[in-house]
Amino acid sequence: LPRQLSTERLAALDGRFHWNETGNSEIRFAWLRLALANRYQPAETSAEQFLTSQGRRKFVAPLFQQLQGQGEWGKALASRIYDKARSGYHSVTQVTVDRLLGR
Repeated sequence: LPRQLSTERLAALDGRFHWNETGNSEIRFAWLRLALANRYQPAETSAEQFLTSQGRRKFVAPLFQQLQGQGEWGKALASRIYDKARSGYHSVTQVTVDRLLGR
């Protein structure tokens, strides 16, 4: 898929494939990378659920890094989610994300 997609196109894809709710972490991770890069608001809830329900660094770190690069919108979202999720992460993941978020 192209890296830049309109809100309408993202909504159509999610409506067809339900990627915001998929239980497959690999697919959901790829979807969230695309959706968050395009500031697709319906993916915010999915990202929060994903990042607070599992703590694999291979998923967590890239998503927080991506959010950090999305200006104030992404930084605020990353901070809000991380405040909820941090205590459930392994200490190595905590250190990684702490560094990414400048904590």
